[in-house]
Amino acid sequence: MVTLLALTLALNIILAFLVLIAILKIAKIPLVKKPESAKNTKLTKKLEIRLEGEVEKLIAAAGRRIDAKLSEYFQTLVDDAQKKGTELTGFIEKQQESIVKETQFLVARDIAKLQEDLQKYRADKFARIDQQVKDMVYDIAKQVLGKAIDVSTHEDLVKAALERAKKENLLENAKH
Repeated sequence: MVTLLALTLALNIILAFLVLIAILKIAKIPLVKKPESAKNTKLTKKLEIRLEGEVEKLIAAAGRRIDAKLSEYFQTLVDDAQKKGTELTGFIEKQQESIVKETQFLVARDIAKLQEDLQKYRADKFARIDQQVKDMVYDIAKQVLGKAIDVSTHEDLVKAALERAKKENLLENAKH
């Protein structure tokens, strides 16, 4: 980066020099005082041509060096971008794994809570159904017998009816 700045500074100095030469030519101010003789004029022309050639060579060389440094700098930028892209990809993959694990945990927790709620719901429903059946049996027994009987007497009556049904094979016929 520092060498790139140094090259840019050198190129700016060369360009300033060339601008100065161009201004002098436009203003028709000679760089070198032209002698009056034709011999000196030819020498001045040769010197001017040689100077212009040298300046063009310097500019071309500086341009090539700047192009090489810029290319190197851009390659460094590309390499850094690729490295950051790879790091970002790794980070994203880790975050994705973390999100998946957390989501799985939350789903498992929600499923367990739903199962627990379902068990409670079933237990409540069965308890209500049992109570309704008991109430219905009590009401029916009261209507059939004409009086209310306690639960133990009712159980005894049901057991006796089941025993009688067994002896008469009524339950065996009901299975088929």
